[in-house]
Amino acid sequence: MIYLENKLNLTNMINSDEVKVFKPLIIASIVIVYIAAMLFQSPVQNQYKVLIGAELIFTILMLAFLLLFLFSNIIFRNKYWLYFGIQGLIILGCAVIFPKGYHAIFFGLIPILIGQSIGAYYESIKVIMTSVYFYSIFCGAIIVLDGWNALIHSIPILLLITIAVRIYSIIMIQQVKLRIHTQKVLQELEFAYEKVEELTLTNERQRMARDLHDTLTQGLAGIIMQLDAVNANLNNNNTKRAQEIVQKSMEHARKTLSDSRLVINDLRLPGNADRDLAKAVENEIANFKGLSNTYITANIVIKSQLPLNLFKQILYIVKESLNNIAKHAKAKKAVIEIVETHNLININIIDDGIGFDVQRIDHLYGHYGLLGITERVEAIHGRIKIESKRKSGTNLTINIPIEKGISDENE
Repeated sequence: MIYLENKLNLTNMINSDEVKVFKPLIIASIVIVYIAAMLFQSPVQNQYKVLIGAELIFTILMLAFLLLFLFSNIIFRNKYWLYFGIQGLIILGCAVIFPKGYHAIFFGLIPILIGQSIGAYYESIKVIMTSVYFYSIFCGAIIVLDGWNALIHSIPILLLITIAVRIYSIIMIQQVKLRIHTQKVLQELEFAYEKVEELTLTNERQRMARDLHDTLTQGLAGIIMQLDAVNANLNNNNTKRAQEIVQKSMEHARKTLSDSRLVINDLRLPGNADRDLAKAVENEIANFKGLSNTYITANIVIKSQLPLNLFKQILYIVKESLNNIAKHAKAKKAVIEIVETHNLININIIDDGIGFDVQRIDHLYGHYGLLGITERVEAIHGRIKIESKRKSGTNLTINIPIEKGISDENE
């Protein structure tokens, strides 16, 4: 419904523009026809006499013709058949009143109305019927006033004028339709742009939610676990071990604060930053050892220089996986494998923890970590497979294509 209203408004707008351009020319043509008919009808010696009788009626009819033309869209709107019917009768009346000037009237006004019918209807059959109506008036008037011989001489002239008007009108209408199509395409592009902008904002919110989860949530969870460890050691009078954990907690809190500031300020890593994935994963494992007693082994073989976005997403996936192991798995051992083969990065993260029912993942407490991992894998066109059973550990398998030629500045 909205689309149809926009289309009608657009068409009316363009028609108004066209009328503004061509209306002065048509008004000038009507005035010329009026002057020519007056000159043909009146003897030269009487052309300046006061308009009385036939001249006055002719002037009134021509003024009515002009006013109807100027306000046709307002008065008749979708009843153009009525408009053309009245205008045809006005032309016939003018020809009867001014029999010596009917050539100027017919040759000047009928082509104008035929051209107007082309712009009003956009349908060939209606234009043809309108033209037949005006030609009937033309032929009947000439036969009555001057006979068949005059008709034979007049028809070729009127046909040539009509053909010229027809060609001109077709060109004009094609331009109008092209403008309508252009405006329609522009509206569709604006609508598409709004949708893209909306989707971009949605994706950005999801990304920010994942980033905040990976920084604030993980960081706070790690600090809480460390504080629990401090409390346990203090209860056992193991003050020295408690102080060591407190120091690690302070370092972890500072790192969490730093990571959170990067997310909140939406900062990106520099394009020339060192992207050593093995080193970055080792740092994450080192931080993990301060949170959990799980023994971690890693095997990382990456030969390509990874795009910045891919590097960040893989690192976040590893961090989230380690966080899940620390919070939920209760695993003794875990293995992280990141190997590049045939333009694919294969990631396997395995633990021997308590596991869970994959079918009930949406109902599990703390499942947002796996949801965040899945969203990140999909964002970089990868595939993820989660295998887990209760008391049998978890195996996370991810395959990510390396998209060559990606510009880091545009990621």
